[in-house]
Amino acid sequence: MTGNHDKPGKTEMTAPSEGGFPPLFRLSRAICRIATGKAVAESFVLWIVFLVLINGTPFGIAQLQEITGGATILDMQFTTGPDQVYAILDALGEAGRAFDLTRIVPLDLVFPFTYGLFLSLAISWVLLRFVPAGSPWFFLNLAPVAAAAADYCENAGVLTLLLTYPARLDPVAAFTSVMYVVKFAFSVLSFGALFVALAAWAVIFLKGRSRRSPPDRM
Repeated sequence: MTGNHDKPGKTEMTAPSEGGFPPLFRLSRAICRIATGKAVAESFVLWIVFLVLINGTPFGIAQLQEITGGATILDMQFTTGPDQVYAILDALGEAGRAFDLTRIVPLDLVFPFTYGLFLSLAISWVLLRFVPAGSPWFFLNLAPVAAAAADYCENAGVLTLLLTYPARLDPVAAFTSVMYVVKFAFSVLSFGALFVALAAWAVIFLKGRSRRSPPDRM
């Protein structure tokens, strides 16, 4: 690591060596370069704002469930194929599908960006505290990017299905189901990476602090 560990968010960017994946290396390095404490805090606030909007009332899932009697959006449910996808769309009813299309879908055009940005910056910021220069562990900051990209692909499928309902587009429905799984997997990896990195940093910090503490005197 090259940089001052005593100033969070000011550490010089150190990312994995380029190896055989130059585009991924450049993207990971670019994320690390902007991963300051201020950027992490601001992206966290942005994520929370959209999390509340997309889950609450009057624009989000809570309002939708009042309209539908409990049925929720396709984006929140695991499906195994087109039949389940269309069963969920059927359960929303006409009013629910209209609400999803005009209220939730617009919010969901921004929401993946907010959590992808926060998680990628947060993972980078924490890793920069203790991971050596050139470590491949920095590639973990790309997991949220993959999750957000899959989310946008899923959103494109959902939008297509809502706009063409009741016509059946089974290939689009199948694609949407797959993208949900990809989104979920990379989201779990992203949050897991952040929590593990925080735990590792805390352990290293506490060990260093205990070594600097003077021994007790009788």
